[in-house]
Amino acid sequence: MKVAIISYSFSGNTKRACLFLLKKIKEKNIDTNIFDLKPAKEEKAFLLQCRSAFYKHKVEIQNPAFELNAYDFIVFASPVWAFTFAPALRAYLESIKDLTDKKCGCFLTYGSGLGKNKALTELEGALKAKGARILFSKNISGAKTGDKEYLDEQFKSLIDIISA
Repeated sequence: MKVAIISYSFSGNTKRACLFLLKKIKEKNIDTNIFDLKPAKEEKAFLLQCRSAFYKHKVEIQNPAFELNAYDFIVFASPVWAFTFAPALRAYLESIKDLTDKKCGCFLTYGSGLGKNKALTELEGALKAKGARILFSKNISGAKTGDKEYLDEQFKSLIDIISA
């Protein structure tokens, strides 16, 4: 089994959750790589980031080509902004030609919780449109990404799926 974690993080909450997940998967002796999405020109103001997400603006990603065929399972992660997922992940997903029958999981980190379910449904739809088989999908509180017990509980089913 080989796992890829592809994520975008602005404040660090999503990154913290991804690093925790990476550690847990590697503890199972599963080959895992993490790839951080970076916009070529990134807005530094959170409100401008939210506006970009809300209007689904296109962003250019630095070095977006990750060879996904080499992976058996792919996890996609992003924060929730303005009732949707981050433009960097949207741009990356649009650049992917095909995920037909690829085992995937996804999670979003959120602050207020407003729009988290809509955002997760939208992300699932984007993955399904590429043919992905979604085996894990969850919203995770950004405020709790430093809580190892909370993250253990949130990622337990994903770890079980990957290590089966």
